[in-house]
Amino acid sequence: MSFTINEIAKKINMSTDTIRYYDKAGLLPGLERDENGYRLFNGTDLYNLQMIQCFKGIGMSIKDMKKVMITPLEDTTFSIEHREQIVKEQREKLLEQQEQISRALQLVEFKLARYAEIKNNLTK
Repeated sequence: MSFTINEIAKKINMSTDTIRYYDKAGLLPGLERDENGYRLFNGTDLYNLQMIQCFKGIGMSIKDMKKVMITPLEDTTFSIEHREQIVKEQREKLLEQQEQISRALQLVEFKLARYAEIKNNLTK
C-alpha cells in the first residue's frame, strides 16, 4: 500500500514541506516516485517519519538522525555501539524532561489546590 505526501502528512500531523525537507536531507532513502515524479510513501516510510518526529522532538540533530537511521548496519565506520550511544543519550534527555515536567506538574497542582482553598475561605 502506498500513500501520497498529503495522506502521509495527515496521518502523522506533519506538514508536507517538512516531509519534503527530510526527504531532501536524505532521511528517506529509497522513497518511491510515481510516473509524474510525485513521492509515494509505504509503511516503512511512515515508520521512518514517525522516528524522525520522535528524534526531532527530543532535539536530535539531522546529522545524528542520519547516523542512526540511514547508515548501513554493515558500515564499520559507524558501529552499532556508537548508534546505541546516540540513542541512549537521547533517552537520557527524555528522562530529564520527564522529571522536569513532573516537578512542574506538582507545582501547578499545589497552586491549584491553594486557589481552591482561598476560594473556599472567601465563600464562608
